[in-house]
Amino acid sequence: MNSIQDYLDALQHLTPELWLVGAILIVCLWNLFFPKAREWSPVWSLAGLSLAALSLWEQFPLAEVRLLGGLYTVDRLTVSFGVLVCIVGFIVVLMTMGYEHHLGKNQGEFYTILLTAVLAVMILAGTTDLVLLFVGLETLSLCCVILSGFAKRDAKSNEAALKYLLSTAATTATFLYGLSFVYGLAVSTNYYDIHAKLTPLMQSPSLVVIFLMVLLLSAIGFKLSTVPFHMWTPDVYEGAPTPVTAFLSIGSKAGGLVVALRLLTLVFPAGVMDWSVIMGVLAVASMVMGNLIALAQTSFKRMLAYSSIAHIGYILIGLVANNKDGLSAMMFYIIVYGLMNLGAFACAILFSNETGSDNINDYAGLLRKRPWLAIGLSVCLLNLAGLPIPPAGFFAKLFVFWSGVHITAPVYIPTGLVAGIGLALVLALALLAMSGWMPKWVVRQLFGLQLIWLVVLAATLWGLTFVTGTFTIMTGWLLVGVALVTSVPAVYYYSRVVIKMIVQEPSETVKLLTAERKFLPYGQVWPVCAVLLCVLGILLSSVFVDQFMAVSQDAVSPLTRLPTLGSL
Repeated sequence: MNSIQDYLDALQHLTPELWLVGAILIVCLWNLFFPKAREWSPVWSLAGLSLAALSLWEQFPLAEVRLLGGLYTVDRLTVSFGVLVCIVGFIVVLMTMGYEHHLGKNQGEFYTILLTAVLAVMILAGTTDLVLLFVGLETLSLCCVILSGFAKRDAKSNEAALKYLLSTAATTATFLYGLSFVYGLAVSTNYYDIHAKLTPLMQSPSLVVIFLMVLLLSAIGFKLSTVPFHMWTPDVYEGAPTPVTAFLSIGSKAGGLVVALRLLTLVFPAGVMDWSVIMGVLAVASMVMGNLIALAQTSFKRMLAYSSIAHIGYILIGLVANNKDGLSAMMFYIIVYGLMNLGAFACAILFSNETGSDNINDYAGLLRKRPWLAIGLSVCLLNLAGLPIPPAGFFAKLFVFWSGVHITAPVYIPTGLVAGIGLALVLALALLAMSGWMPKWVVRQLFGLQLIWLVVLAATLWGLTFVTGTFTIMTGWLLVGVALVTSVPAVYYYSRVVIKMIVQEPSETVKLLTAERKFLPYGQVWPVCAVLLCVLGILLSSVFVDQFMAVSQDAVSPLTRLPTLGSL
């Protein structure tokens, strides 16, 4: 940076971030100076998010621009994730406008912290420097901690904030330790300099490189809540205010995903064979554990928490593919999943505002009292399950699975290990069926076998555990195979809620619903608008699939010039 003009040019490209900063300042001071007009706080928030999104979209056709000496880069990836998180913030603000009776007098502070979290994700989307990366991640983490514990008089909210704080503190230490290794090896914090200096080092396998990858990916895995870094997710999702949970499920994960994209494909493309293995293992573990544990949940928010873990596993298949098809499919999945999940949480707010319940069984018979709410929630849940009703969620999974099939890197698997894992799964299913946690008919429907044949299968697998030797399978076939198998229980637990709402008789909770809504009739208009926006987005992405995929391909174009897993 050699002149004032350079700074002025940088500020011009940072107009979206400046709009959001202005909105943060206005919302922060509004309650202080105009306490009787606090209802305007969400209006200023919506205005700031809208202006930021429009300014970002104007930058989409621009070429890549590096600002502030390479500290920040504005390209289509930056713009795409910025627009995505602004839309997420917009919908979350609409949800919160129908949830304000839970926030008391601290509404201005809530919106201020929420907008700051959105700004942190925008910074993460464009950072190309380790220092700014760490600042952005810490800002996002602290905002999420405060938002999780915002319901100060709720014990579960306090527990959620404490668990998130302790977990993120440990992860931050690990991540900073990994960044210190990067700086020690490259003597630079700039992504492009690190790429140039570490590429020769990463051409051959090294314990230092693998150790470095594990440290960095553990922090990314925590932000994405992949198994085994997911332990904070269900408790935080259940205890945090529902609008905060909605933001954590999409906004916070968007920050983690863009960090993974930038770091892995831009800084460490030469180490693709190392980090792709780790990400593949995380994807498999997340798909299996997330879907299986979600089966046993009775809390709607906890079910969505475990299902979000599974969806991250599906998304990571596109990252492991690391090519144009995989990354664009990943981007399309993020967009569609965001709409589906936000819509589900908005419906949960509408239901809990009237009933005070989060229990799945209490949704039974909802169609008879709140037909439009039941229909909107059904659209979101069926798309989360990957069913073509409408086909946005189905296309999202199809594109990711198709890109995964073309990953040709081989995996050598011991026969005994596979048989042992199969044995454990079969016995776990049998125990769940016999204990009553999972109905026996579910086991029969999943496998088409009686329980006695499960015992025979288990005995066969027990014998195979003693077989030595290995077999080879392509990474893509393994990932997609696991994804297809684990999608079956996902269809069950999502459809279970839909069936309860539509087919079963009304629960005692639903029977108590009156013709008029109980809480703040005028305020419930805004969560309804959030649901309508999400359903409309699902319908549009189902009809204009080519256009959405074109935008997704343009979004990841800065990353698709690098080596891919299939070519190595």
